[in-house]
Amino acid sequence: MILYPKMAWAGTVVRVFLGVILGWAGIVKIRNPEAFIEIVKAYNLLPEELVVLWGIFLPYIELVTGLFLFFGLWHKSAVLSSSVLFLIFAAAVSINILRGADIACGCFGFNETNLYVVLLQDLVFLLCCCFLSLSESTPYSLDNFLYPS
Repeated sequence: MILYPKMAWAGTVVRVFLGVILGWAGIVKIRNPEAFIEIVKAYNLLPEELVVLWGIFLPYIELVTGLFLFFGLWHKSAVLSSSVLFLIFAAAVSINILRGADIACGCFGFNETNLYVVLLQDLVFLLCCCFLSLSESTPYSLDNFLYPS
């Protein structure tokens, strides 16, 4: 089900935007896994045994989710996956804000970033996912091509 035409087009813009954001974030981390693993350690949320595993696999999950969003493939699954990612990111950042940690976010590179800004970004991206969840698909998506109504 596609909502009203203007909302459908807004959904397309939001879908592509989130796809680019997640894809870009994944690529940056894939290109420098050691730096990202150090940032995962700095968050101090996972047992040591899971830090490397999370640091290696998360960027690929981001990249694949971003590609699915960008191309509009398996809309509901991609929106759900991105929502879960943004919830995890927001929770991790919130915990470290409450701890008073001064760490880089590791989002789109490895520079120091204000965690409050990062939390706000994650919440805005999560709201975008909520908007996308209102429709089955958006114009110019692979879902519409592969599974016409």
